[in-house]
Amino acid sequence: MQRWYRKFFAQDGVITIEFSFIYIIFVAFVFIIFEINKFIFIITAMDYSLSEAARNSAYKDNSTSVVDYQQVFDEYFFNQNGFWSMFINPKDIKVEASFCSTINEVIKGRCSSLYNSQKRLALYSVSYQYRPLKIISQVTWAESLFSQLDGLLTRKVTYMIESSR
Repeated sequence: MQRWYRKFFAQDGVITIEFSFIYIIFVAFVFIIFEINKFIFIITAMDYSLSEAARNSAYKDNSTSVVDYQQVFDEYFFNQNGFWSMFINPKDIKVEASFCSTINEVIKGRCSSLYNSQKRLALYSVSYQYRPLKIISQVTWAESLFSQLDGLLTRKVTYMIESSR
């Protein structure tokens, strides 16, 4: 029994060293999982906010006065910032509304920022420069992952503007 007891406790420091190596790897993976989930959340939040703001502003009643669709879109979009303000700074978001007459103009990017009754297609877009937290650096696989996540996130949606005129 004493021999077994001495053999078991003869490796006191090995467990501490192994734990320190495993702990570093564990923390690295936790931060990587957090970063990927943050990226997915931001994309989802932008998609949701864009679709809601575009839908609400495209169906704005303009029978009584001329509607500034860009301003209406901005208001609807930024009123939803409670949904994503914890991860996205609203000042880093660029929103645009442009207007086209035909689908070909939308495809070719020949839309105008000025609305008139002939331009019934609204192209709403949101852009955000995503910068990941670089907790782990100087490691090839981590740099590769972070460089793929670092970039301009752009979402666009097209709506037919309907009015009561």
